[in-house]
Amino acid sequence: MVKLIQRIIGWFQRQRLKAAIRKANRMFAATGMKFYVLRYNKGFLVKSKQELTKLVKDGYFQKGVSIQTIGKLALYQTR
Repeated sequence: MVKLIQRIIGWFQRQRLKAAIRKANRMFAATGMKFYVLRYNKGFLVKSKQELTKLVKDGYFQKGVSIQTIGKLALYQTR
């Protein structure tokens, strides 16, 4: 029974990830900007590279985090 529940939860997470990737691709096609899909609070977050660089510059992340490290941690990147 536990394995069945884990499979169902995994299926829902894969569907959410696919939806986030589709959203990133749509936003890239509309704007031409680079987008990242990141894992955030048991969900997925789609942010542009420009938004993330602004957050890094403002000190939102821990010291030492750069846009390159965020790019390595991203689950998906457009272009």
